[in-house]
Amino acid sequence: MLVFRFPRLIAAGICLALLACQPAKKQRTSDAGEVQKLNDLIAKLKGGGSRLSGGEAQDMSAASFAKLLANLQEQLQNLRQLDTAKLAGADLVDWKFAQSILAGKVLEQERALWKKDPRVYMTFTRLSGVIGRPGDPAGKVSEITKRLTTARWQLENGILQLDTYVPRFQELGLFMAENGLVFFDRELPRFTAQLPAPNDTLATAAQEARAALVNFISFIRNELPKKTPGTFAIGEEAYNRMLREQVLLGYDADSLYRFGLSEFDKTVAEMEHLAKKIDPTKTWQQLATEIKNEYPEPHKMIEVHQEWVNKTREHVIKYNLIPIHWKERVKVVERAEYLRKTSYYGHFSFAKAKDADSIYTSEMHINPFEDQWDEKKKKEYLVEHDWGVIMVTAPHETYAGHHIQGLYQINNPRPLRRENSISIFHEGWGLYNEQLFRETGFFPNDKIILRQLQLRLWRNARVIYDVGLHTGRMSYEDAIALMRDKVGFLEWAAQLEVDGATASPGYYIGYFTGMMEILRMREDYKKWKGDQFTLSGFHEDLLKIGSMPIILMRESLFIR
Repeated sequence: MLVFRFPRLIAAGICLALLACQPAKKQRTSDAGEVQKLNDLIAKLKGGGSRLSGGEAQDMSAASFAKLLANLQEQLQNLRQLDTAKLAGADLVDWKFAQSILAGKVLEQERALWKKDPRVYMTFTRLSGVIGRPGDPAGKVSEITKRLTTARWQLENGILQLDTYVPRFQELGLFMAENGLVFFDRELPRFTAQLPAPNDTLATAAQEARAALVNFISFIRNELPKKTPGTFAIGEEAYNRMLREQVLLGYDADSLYRFGLSEFDKTVAEMEHLAKKIDPTKTWQQLATEIKNEYPEPHKMIEVHQEWVNKTREHVIKYNLIPIHWKERVKVVERAEYLRKTSYYGHFSFAKAKDADSIYTSEMHINPFEDQWDEKKKKEYLVEHDWGVIMVTAPHETYAGHHIQGLYQINNPRPLRRENSISIFHEGWGLYNEQLFRETGFFPNDKIILRQLQLRLWRNARVIYDVGLHTGRMSYEDAIALMRDKVGFLEWAAQLEVDGATASPGYYIGYFTGMMEILRMREDYKKWKGDQFTLSGFHEDLLKIGSMPIILMRESLFIR
């Protein structure tokens, strides 16, 4: 049951009707001095990084985490001291967006995950991205050496500071750490072999970091289970604060949980109706199982994914779904080996800048099929890489999903919006594109549409277990059972799925909730524009704004 919509969302809907019948009014403008103060604060908040974070606790000592929290709190206080009566339009929206980001960062640091989760300390895994990016290997040595030195400090501090035993965090941390040895034993040697001459400083930093990792592995395995037992849940009060201050969403934990349950039932009903149309003698679960057993030749997974990515681009252009103003492309590549167990499928990395060919190149990283697996694992892999999921995932990740949204974001003229995003929009936009491609006839038959609905049901379930896990409404086992028994995930895939929510409360609600809000905005925009409405126009106007909480996207889209 959908209840208690956000008052400002209701007000925005009322405003649409008023806009149609009232003469245009002159918009209030911002005070130049106050705008300068805001921009100065935003520039400081960036901290020299690519995201608004208030700096990083680089060595990950307890003192650095305390300093980071104090810094974030001070920045939030300074932002709130600005005279918002002197801000208007996009400047006022930026102030609200910056406040929501900082509020979320404060909440994140107050959670003190660095006392619970060993994975916090394994930032060295990001070095694969440094090695793999375009450029002369010799030009990367200094950065890699510096980060390896920092990695040693981080791992040593992890041993000193992890004081709470969360069983699943311990299991996942151990797995990640053990597989992290692959970086030192395979990836780094391949990189150093490309250098014109041996580099002793790099070799020493690598040796010391690897030794620190070995010690860290021993600590996680043998000592961490002896620490004080704890939980990954943040609790209802913190969850409500997150919804209110960071996501700016018109739900509390209880109403969002009930929304998730209600929409889950609606999606199941839609699937049951479609299943009867396909084959009245079978349930949707039986049909979904059959669909998942139709997949490409195992060793051609990368090529097949690329083929369907290319088809989504053709579809966007053919039906004029959104303008693409830049020279761009998407490459499908094999996922790095040490990352393959952190997700059963893969991940997407959208272009941050033009590559050596002056093209915005995003990468879709897919776990490849591996011959050394046993027969059970091979089968499990194949039924999670079926034709249906390939066709549905392509528009979500690439055209006109994350790849296109990312292009608009990095070309946004406002620095805050260019460098920051929130899952309630960008993940909502990805799932919206799955629905959009269904509406515009991309999927070839009802079986693929049923698979699309099953994948939507998965994101719907995320709302339920994200709230449930962190507020005590569900146990870890309850969440696994939901994904396994009600959505149709295999046990191992369900575990990997639910693990993501334990570490990042609130992120997973963005997919389904964001999609639903974008669909509502589209309907309101269509009424507002009347005969002038086009899908392309709506999509372009929306993405030009940025990737912010829904209430701010609405404010920017309609109140102009």
